[in-house]
Amino acid sequence: MIRAVFFDMYETLCSHYRCPLYFGAQIAEDWGVDAQAFFRLWRNDALEHARTTGRLTLEELLLRIAADVGIHDPAQRQRLIRLAAEKRRAVKRQCLHCLHPEILPMLWGLKARGIRLGLISNCYIEEAEVIRRWAEVSCFDDMQLSCEQGIAKPDPRIFRQGMAALGVTPGECLYIGDGGSMELEAASGLGMHAMQAAWYLRDTAPSAIRQEYQPLDSPMQVLAKAEGR
Repeated sequence: MIRAVFFDMYETLCSHYRCPLYFGAQIAEDWGVDAQAFFRLWRNDALEHARTTGRLTLEELLLRIAADVGIHDPAQRQRLIRLAAEKRRAVKRQCLHCLHPEILPMLWGLKARGIRLGLISNCYIEEAEVIRRWAEVSCFDDMQLSCEQGIAKPDPRIFRQGMAALGVTPGECLYIGDGGSMELEAASGLGMHAMQAAWYLRDTAPSAIRQEYQPLDSPMQVLAKAEGR
């Protein structure tokens, strides 16, 4: 019997690719600097992990990058960092409105059936700020956000914390995610029923679809799986 469903956030509940993008390439363009020089730190694995686990803010990273790419004037540096941070947060807010039309009916349908909902997301501080203010956040019984917990998928601790918060065992849980950060392997390894959210991937990354995790083409299929259908 399924008592809880845990979801990933990005490319599962919402998709970056349904709204304007504002990643490193777009920031570099706004700053008028070489993208490869910008990416030296933006794509640095250690800094990426620090952001994901809440030890580095977006503004702190941008300050490091500004110095690295030769933006030394304090007023210019402050203006560019503020511009990038504001635009990135605006796009993250917009992302939470760019949903597959079945996402909200599926979430509230699960709630109506007494199934508990959890969110387990690798995210940065600026993303967590937006997620916490999302109008639909009230449907979740627990949220494990990596930047708040200091641990990130595929670390099994973040999954265990979610299950403990909802008072469920692995066999009573579905885990639904697009498959990034080895999340499906981690969830399955703990004994959760891991299934791949493929409703966005079909358009954006069909090569990432993995048949061994029973890819779901429609959010409403989650409701059916939770009911044992």
